[in-house]
Amino acid sequence: MAKTYRGILIFVVILGIVMGLAGKKFDGYVYTNTEPRSNTECTLTQRVFDDADVLTDEEEAKLEKLIAEKEKLIGGDIVLMTTNDASLNTMEKLRDYAQNYYKENKIGWDKPIGSGAIYVDDWETGHTWLATRGTVKDKLSKDNTDYIVDETNDIVNKDPYKAYTRLINLLADETQKSHLFHINISPLWVALGCLVAAIAFVVFQLSDSVGKDTVKKSTYVKKDGVQLNDKQDVFLHSHVTRTKRETESSSSDCGGSDGFGGSGGSH
Repeated sequence: MAKTYRGILIFVVILGIVMGLAGKKFDGYVYTNTEPRSNTECTLTQRVFDDADVLTDEEEAKLEKLIAEKEKLIGGDIVLMTTNDASLNTMEKLRDYAQNYYKENKIGWDKPIGSGAIYVDDWETGHTWLATRGTVKDKLSKDNTDYIVDETNDIVNKDPYKAYTRLINLLADETQKSHLFHINISPLWVALGCLVAAIAFVVFQLSDSVGKDTVKKSTYVKKDGVQLNDKQDVFLHSHVTRTKRETESSSSDCGGSDGFGGSGGSH
C-alpha cells in the first residue's frame, strides 16, 4: 500500500510539471510594440478604402479608430481595401495588386515598405488576400495568416463590418501572441486538469490494490497435491496501420513574394 501511495505522489508531481509547462507554452508570450511610428514617406491619410461600398461612413470611421489602436500595439501599419475589379480574377493577380499598392504607397510603421499588413477584398470575384511584411510577417506563420483569412471570409458576406472588425482584431492578436493551434490554456484549467487526472489515478490505483491477490493459484490446488497448469497468453508483436486523413483548406497556397508573406481565400 505504501508503494501505491508513493506512485500516486510521483504521478501527481510529474503531471503538475507537465501541465504547467504546457499551459505556459500555449498561453504564449504577449508582444507589445514600444517604438513610435517613424515612417514619414507614406502619404496615406486613411487606412480604410471601401471602393466596393460595403461599409457605411460610420462603420469606416469605427474601423479607422480600431486600426489606429492596433497599429500601435503591433508596430505595423494596417490597410483595409475593398474593390470591385473583375480583372483580379486569380489569387496571384490579387496578391500582386496588394503588394504593389503596399510598395507604391511606401506603407510601413518603421520605414517605407516596412512593417505592416494590407488586406484586399475583391467583391467582384470573391477573392481576398492578406499581405504582411517586416516584423508582422516575421511574427505570423502561414498557419496564422490562413486562420485570419478563413475567419474573416466565414462571415463577410453576411456582415462585412463585423468580418473586418474580426480581421483587425485577429491580426493584432495573432501578431502579439502567435498562438500555437490558436488556443490558450489558463492556469485555472491547468490546475483543474491536474486535479481531475490525479483523482482518477488515485481511484484506479486504490481499486486495483483492493482487487489484487483475492484469487491465487493455490485456491484451485486440491489437497491431494494435484496442481492445475498455469496458462498465459503472451502478446508478442503489434502492427499498427495509420491512414492519413486528407483535409481541404479555403486558403490559397501561392504564398507571398518579394519580401512579403501572406495568405489568400475566397468568399
